[in-house]
Amino acid sequence: MKRSIKVILTVSCIAAMLATGCRKKETTEVDNETQSAVDNAVADQEFAAIVPSTQNHAINTKGTGTSGKFMSGASMAPCDTLFWSNRGTADTNVVNGKYVNAPTYELNLANSCSASFTDQKTRVGKWKIRVTGPLKLAGSQMIIKLENHKASGITYSCDSIVVTTLASSTVAPIYTKFNIKLVNGVCTTSSWSIKYSYDRTFTHYPKGNGVGSNGTDPVTEVFGTSNGTNRQGRTFAVNTPQASPIIKHKSCEFIEKGILGLTPEGYKERTVDFGNGTCDDEATYTVNGTTVSFKLK
Repeated sequence: MKRSIKVILTVSCIAAMLATGCRKKETTEVDNETQSAVDNAVADQEFAAIVPSTQNHAINTKGTGTSGKFMSGASMAPCDTLFWSNRGTADTNVVNGKYVNAPTYELNLANSCSASFTDQKTRVGKWKIRVTGPLKLAGSQMIIKLENHKASGITYSCDSIVVTTLASSTVAPIYTKFNIKLVNGVCTTSSWSIKYSYDRTFTHYPKGNGVGSNGTDPVTEVFGTSNGTNRQGRTFAVNTPQASPIIKHKSCEFIEKGILGLTPEGYKERTVDFGNGTCDDEATYTVNGTTVSFKLK
C-alpha cells in the first residue's frame, strides 16, 4: 500500500512539473513576428509616394487644377512628356464639375522623373491616369494604373489606385485632402511577394506644412485602414488612427513618423512607431510590454 502511494505521489509530481513547465513556456514566449511590420512598410512607402507625385504632375498641367479647360500635349519639364491616349489637340470642357470627355494620359518614368521624386530611389515604368474633373474640386477623381513600375529593385502593381478629392485649401499651408483606395496591390522580387490594399485619407501639402526645419518640403499625412499578406504568406490588418497619422516627406525614402496598430494572423496586435520625424529606416514595435527595433526594408 505504501509503495502504491509513493508511485501515485511520484506521478502526480511529474505531472505537476510538466504542467507548470508548459504554463511557464506559454507566458514567457516572445512574440517576435516582425515580417508583417516590415512588409507593411515596404508596400506603404512606395504606394504612398505615387499619389502625391501624380497629383503634382496633374495640377501642374494646364487645366487639371481649377480651370475649365484641359490642355493636351502639355510637358512637365524637366520630367517626361505627358502623352494623351484619347485626346487630339482640342481642350476639354467641364460641365457640372466633370470633364465632358475625361482625359487619360500616360506618364513615363524612363528618366526617373526627378521633378517628382527626391527620395533617392531609382524608378522605371509608366502610369496611366484618368482624370474625371479638376483635381482641386471635391468629388473629382484620378484613377491610376501602373505598368511595369519598379522602385529600387521591387516591382509594384495593382488593379487600380482610386483617388477622390475631399477638400482643398489655397491658404497656407496649402493642401488637398483625398480618399484613396488601393485595390489589390502587389510588391514582388525574384524571391518574395507581398499583397497589400488600403482605404485611407491622405492630406498632401505640396509646399510643406510649415512644421519643423523641413517645413517647406512637400509632405503627406495618412490615416485609415489597410490589410495585406506578407512574404511568408501570413495575413495582417492595420489601423492608423487620425490622431497619429503616418508622415512622409517627399525628400525622404522612408516613413518618418506615425503610430499604427498592426495585427498579424495568429498574433496579438502590436503598436508600430515610426519615430519622431527623423529620416531613417529605424522603427519599433511593442507587444506584450516588450519593444523591439526593426528596419523599414
